[in-house]
Amino acid sequence: MRIHSLKYNAFMNMILMSSSFIFPLITVPYVSRILSPSGMGAVAFAQSVVSYFSLFSLLGISTYGVRACAQVRDNKVELSKTVEELLVILVISTFVVYCIYLAVLNFIPRFSSEKKLFLFFGSMLWLTSIGVEWFYQAIEQYDYITIRSILFKIIGLFLMFMFVKETADYRIYGLIVVFGSCGANILNLLRLHSFVSFIPFSQLNLKRHLKPMKSFLVSSISSGMYTQIDLVLLGFLSSNGVVGIYQLVVKIKSMLLTAINSVVNVMLPRLSYYAKNSQDKYRSLFIKNINFVFLFSFSGIFYVLLCADAIIDILGGSQYTSAVMPLICILPALLIVSLNTILSQYLISSGREKEYAFVNFIGLVFSIVFCLLLIPPFGAVGAAFSCSLCELCALIVRCWFARAFIKGIVKDIKILPAPCAACVSFFIVFSIRQLWWPANSFMKIIVSGVLFLIPYFCFLVIFREETVLGILSKFCHLHEKNSF
Repeated sequence: MRIHSLKYNAFMNMILMSSSFIFPLITVPYVSRILSPSGMGAVAFAQSVVSYFSLFSLLGISTYGVRACAQVRDNKVELSKTVEELLVILVISTFVVYCIYLAVLNFIPRFSSEKKLFLFFGSMLWLTSIGVEWFYQAIEQYDYITIRSILFKIIGLFLMFMFVKETADYRIYGLIVVFGSCGANILNLLRLHSFVSFIPFSQLNLKRHLKPMKSFLVSSISSGMYTQIDLVLLGFLSSNGVVGIYQLVVKIKSMLLTAINSVVNVMLPRLSYYAKNSQDKYRSLFIKNINFVFLFSFSGIFYVLLCADAIIDILGGSQYTSAVMPLICILPALLIVSLNTILSQYLISSGREKEYAFVNFIGLVFSIVFCLLLIPPFGAVGAAFSCSLCELCALIVRCWFARAFIKGIVKDIKILPAPCAACVSFFIVFSIRQLWWPANSFMKIIVSGVLFLIPYFCFLVIFREETVLGILSKFCHLHEKNSF
């Protein structure tokens, strides 16, 4: 099979992540106004609850599978055996979890009141398990992943405009969300035979995966729970309307993280490969990853801070004005989550699954504590603030476990250029706002972007930020080449 370059993979993943950013910009304003906060809250709550069950059915294979397959991708026989063994484990675990899920729907009133909606989302358990997304990530088939995902997003977009017409259509919207999110996974399974050759069941060795999967299981469940616990606990401690307000904030955070992590997320397979074959390349790639996160996270945080009210107005409308403060409180998580992702990649690719699992468990504990303390008195604002605090605590613990590695690379990490450039650019735009500012929300976003990004880019050049200088150098070289 052909393994593309990291630049190609990053480019394809940026297209995919851009679609994950652009499509919500089209769908969220429409459904937010049609379904109202209560309808959106019902869908968001059901989706979050199902994601919890999915964590148990996946058994951490969404992460473990990437590493396990990436390490043997040059050996088709061993790769085929690994994929088939993991699929068998997933089918068994999903069957057990789905039976428990059906039982829960009948005994918990908060779930049974929306049984049809929860059944729609329950199909995600099977679609996610058989989707083998981890396999295609391991063999770095990002062009296929991108094309397939965008196609199903387009189909889902048309279905949404055709069938979601009034507030009562929130269940239909939930079904469309399932199709857009997981429908493409059926294609993954059908296409699998092109890469692997299945062997008789008697030759499989499922036990060899159970021990290394333990750490991934604990970490996957813990991290998945603590990234969703704010929304789930908010659903139990408040109304669908409050959940609807907060889900818009979570969607905006997810869109921004998707854009920031567009390059970061393609690195794990290559880091796992370099960890066994080239420590110099491993170290270099890790440093580039951190510098990239600083560059985009700080720009995202300060830019959204400038126009949070305009973003909420465009995406949600007047019913969601109370989402502005939660959005501001959750902004620090953009940087912290991205750094947590990078340090998690280090722990995974270097074989330190136990530390990776422990940090995620600690993160879950922090998240539950912060949510129970802050949600009752502050509602959606408390949920947003607890998210940022939880991620910060998890980052501190991850830095402690990775301290030896960080100490060896910290001198090569350019920490100051991005935050300094972002702060200066923010105060420039903030000063201009005191003299003049457009009334239209869309124009606020455009003007803020132009006035912020131009000085931000200029100051990065002045501060000698290596990523920006590298892009400029390549652009100038390409321009000179075309001139001749």
